[in-house]
Amino acid sequence: MTIDNTTAPLPPVAKKVPYVHRYHGREFPDDYQWLRDDARTNEEMLAYIKAENDYANATLKPTEALKDTLYDEFIARLKEDDEQVPEKKGDFLYYTRTVQGQQYPLRCRKRNAADATEEIILDLNGMGFDQVVLGTYKPSPDHTWLAYSLDIKGDEKYTVYFKHLETGEVREETIPDIGNDLEWSADGQYVFYTSLDDILRPYRLHRHKFGTGVAEDVLLFEEPDTKFIVSLNKSHSGDYLFISIGSSQTEETRYLNAHQPEGTLTLFEPREFDRRYQVEHFNSQFVILTNRLGGEKLINSTLCVCSVDGPTDAVHWELVLAHDKRVYLTDVIPFQRFVVVAERSRSLEQLRVLSPNAAGRLAAGAEQHYIDFSEVAYSVTARASALPYAEDVLRFEYTSLTTPNTVFDYNMAARTRELRKQTETIGYDPSLYVTDRIFVDRPAVDEDGPSPLPDDLKIPVTIVYRRDKLRKDGTNPGWLYGYGSYGITIDPTFKLSLVSLLDRGFVYAIAHIRGGAEWGAAWYEEDGKFLRKKNTFNDFVTAAEKLFSEGYTRKELLTIEGRSAGGLLMGAVVNIRPDLAKIALAGVPFVDVINTMMDESIPLTVNEYEEWGNPNELEYFDYMLGYSPYNNIKAGVKYPNLLIRAGLNDPRVQYWEPAKWCAKLRASQVAGAANDDDKHGIILLTKMGSGHFGASGRYDYLKDTAEDYAYIITTIEASRQRLLGEQLEKAAL
Repeated sequence: MTIDNTTAPLPPVAKKVPYVHRYHGREFPDDYQWLRDDARTNEEMLAYIKAENDYANATLKPTEALKDTLYDEFIARLKEDDEQVPEKKGDFLYYTRTVQGQQYPLRCRKRNAADATEEIILDLNGMGFDQVVLGTYKPSPDHTWLAYSLDIKGDEKYTVYFKHLETGEVREETIPDIGNDLEWSADGQYVFYTSLDDILRPYRLHRHKFGTGVAEDVLLFEEPDTKFIVSLNKSHSGDYLFISIGSSQTEETRYLNAHQPEGTLTLFEPREFDRRYQVEHFNSQFVILTNRLGGEKLINSTLCVCSVDGPTDAVHWELVLAHDKRVYLTDVIPFQRFVVVAERSRSLEQLRVLSPNAAGRLAAGAEQHYIDFSEVAYSVTARASALPYAEDVLRFEYTSLTTPNTVFDYNMAARTRELRKQTETIGYDPSLYVTDRIFVDRPAVDEDGPSPLPDDLKIPVTIVYRRDKLRKDGTNPGWLYGYGSYGITIDPTFKLSLVSLLDRGFVYAIAHIRGGAEWGAAWYEEDGKFLRKKNTFNDFVTAAEKLFSEGYTRKELLTIEGRSAGGLLMGAVVNIRPDLAKIALAGVPFVDVINTMMDESIPLTVNEYEEWGNPNELEYFDYMLGYSPYNNIKAGVKYPNLLIRAGLNDPRVQYWEPAKWCAKLRASQVAGAANDDDKHGIILLTKMGSGHFGASGRYDYLKDTAEDYAYIITTIEASRQRLLGEQLEKAAL
């Protein structure tokens, strides 16, 4: 079974409509600008998107049997009827439960007793929506009401509903078009929420008196600067509401006593450019993580405290943990008798537990210990809200490429952990699989100039394979994933679908490239953004080359993948090295960088200036132009096979970016020369009712994954057979 791109259905040809963008006194023709329709109603545009979907489905038809086989494998491993570890809230245990055949988990609760009767408090399955995403999900403090929000289009506009948890009544009172933040006051009489502006930026904070109309809501704060986003969270203690007003580089916090909901917001510390800080509550103190103190930039952040009943400006912040260039502090989770610090060192996540002094206050020199993790690469996430503030138990989830998601309760006083649950993966034997981590030298020549990073910081690459399938002679199929933006780390997690690739001999790898924060904030801020963004792309190429030289795979058998900003990575890499891989999988790819970043009406654009740079400044414009995938396609050069996924309602990467990219790639003749008997294809699949994150239901998600895998396995196997044929021909000579 193969996909023959020489005999496949003819792909759609997008018409060309002359259009010229004018930036900095220069002209940039764009024949496919007509595919942009903000209203998403233009009939010609929709007809083209449908034609691309029809072509994709016809091209993928030969892989349908394998898709069904893969989907059956996924379902065979999935424990369809399952229950998560409950979270203790007041007198209730809240948990989710999945049921065979149902797309979405049931939200349930029981009173805190072993023989209590289950109450199903929210079931998305029977609501009649093709697509539904649950946003906020917050029981009231007395556990009588549930506030929950839904997005039914994938456009990330949520509507809040209120449900009585004893009668099941859903009130007519709703709050439409909010962001994804909502919190109750301590007395349950008010809810606080953020609302969106025209570019879908959370920019206002409101107070809503429960039982009244939205028209009576009180506006508490509005942020006029479009670079800043307003977010809301409640302290783990439940005593304070913290309102963060932040951009990529700068942040300030305001706070409100949750027991005094009609009070006034208090400014914690005024914003200062290039200073970020976050605040939590610990008994009589506020705990602060900040990257700047006393005028000094502390790029990996430091931990400070100040008194709740005193001034909170920075001159009163007392140092608890000094700055460490090798340890990146990322979060703080206070409990009544301990404070947990999430951090990153040695390119891995760590959890540190601090103990207060005899007076019950956190201070410099605090007793501390770490929670140990043994695998060479893993992911660990502390779940602050799972257990009460007053208890000494931290819940965390642990996973790796070979270890299914595992829930532990860690007693911070006794320093012991209790295994609460490991997600069952039916028929899976972890002893058959191996996780490795290798470290790759950064590119010898840095086109953005000498790196400010220490030479010993190398590119981590996490690798997983089935031990009896690895040949280490370059004949294994490979799959390399990358992201590398916003300081987001792609830590290795278990995916039951991935087992189907490993069982077929694939080597799967994650390149932890600059632009993430695997080695701390400097891996991102100093060497992976702005005018050093090209390091991200070159690191990925270098990581792929290392997989080749170490014999894990070869370029003819490699699939590369990235989503969103990782889709930008894919677009840039195929321009830099069109021969690097056999297939590039680009999910919701940000590829029309210049035209998007020059248009402030598009959601997120202005906020993104602090990630990529402001292209209204010529230096940044020219640099971004140099890597923008849409502007740098190499006409007539053979590119990898491209599988592109998009969502029509995506507010983060607008659907027209992948659509325009696909159309221009086709017109640029990147499939191969006319006499090439191994032509490559371009497939664009656009979900007509979803957004940035694709299918929301668990079965639909697995079907999409099976579709991707079937195409990739089929295409890679055809490439392998071609290589074998060429080797036989050479041997016969």
